[in-house]
Amino acid sequence: MSASAPTRRRLDPDARRRQLIELGLRLLARHPSAEVPIDRIAEEAGISRGLLFHYFPTKRDFHVAVVTAAAELLVDVTDPGAAPPQERLRRSLEAYVDYVTENRELYVALVRGAAGADEELQRVFDRTRGRFAQRALDILGRPDAGPLLRTAVRGWLALVEETTLDAPRTGGVDRAALVDLQERVLAGVLEAAG
Repeated sequence: MSASAPTRRRLDPDARRRQLIELGLRLLARHPSAEVPIDRIAEEAGISRGLLFHYFPTKRDFHVAVVTAAAELLVDVTDPGAAPPQERLRRSLEAYVDYVTENRELYVALVRGAAGADEELQRVFDRTRGRFAQRALDILGRPDAGPLLRTAVRGWLALVEETTLDAPRTGGVDRAALVDLQERVLAGVLEAAG
């Protein structure tokens, strides 16, 4: 065994599963999912490829588990806590922009991965977007909003996703200006939706 090879150690099934997902999150944060081979995950975990497939029967199952964990992490880190509504909205948007900026590949795996034909990834994405929409409606004091406002807020979330991904590519858009734009657009959406 080389000096850099991880030491093999026994973990209970839940701990091993968590370890593999954490490794997947870490590697997916730095590389597109197609560039993260299962063999590398197994090697870093100090287990055989076969044991990894004991916990996740296919590469797709592993990918879905990692993307699900990424979605949960995103929801958690963007929770604004207790504050006045406008401050909660801004905190949540700032945390969102920061997370996407720092974890671009992982975020793209969540958002763009759902755009394909994989129904399970689409469900993860839809569930996550639904949670963000409900959070926004709760912050706005409209938790029981009707279908038009719900649709409008989901559309606004698509704008938030795209502008957050696009701002670093275009350059010259700082975080404060981006979040200001996202807040102003939401105000316009609310006005348009009545």
